[in-house]
Amino acid sequence: MAFVSGFSLGTGLGSARLSKHVCERPVRWGRCAVSMATSKFQPGKMPKEKVKLDPEEVFVDVAPTPFEILIPFLSLPTIIGIIPFIAAVARQLWVRYKITSRRISVSSGFQGQNTVEIVYADVDRVRYVRRLLGESGDMVLELRDGAKLEMRAVPEFQRIYDYIMSKVDADTRERSGFGKGKE
Repeated sequence: MAFVSGFSLGTGLGSARLSKHVCERPVRWGRCAVSMATSKFQPGKMPKEKVKLDPEEVFVDVAPTPFEILIPFLSLPTIIGIIPFIAAVARQLWVRYKITSRRISVSSGFQGQNTVEIVYADVDRVRYVRRLLGESGDMVLELRDGAKLEMRAVPEFQRIYDYIMSKVDADTRERSGFGKGKE
């Protein structure tokens, strides 16, 4: 079997130099490492299937419910109520929940500088607590890698919860207790 000399691994596989010199046996790095039998590969000859994705549609793009400010506002006359009120107002100004047909995105921080996006395939379990007689709620999305995404004071809770549960897989719905009278 003949080998071609002049192959250089130090400059990367894409810039391998091949010379006309043929050696009888493979040598260590830098000389006689590529066989002539590998020269029949022709890239781009395999048929490609085109995958067409549906356009991403925004289901809802909202801030947390403004009713979460109510109780901290009523507790403002006490000194203890100032901090929860400031936190609720800051959350109202700086947090946005965007739920689309492909992903869930939570923007937070000053002027929305921090963004967390997850796709529905990553959701392992959904837990929630209702607030304000079911009009809003807190939702925790547990991901397959063990991380958790917490969404507090989600408005139109039942509608958003049903939409998210329609996008996750059947195992996630089962682990979350969806359809068992819990929702």
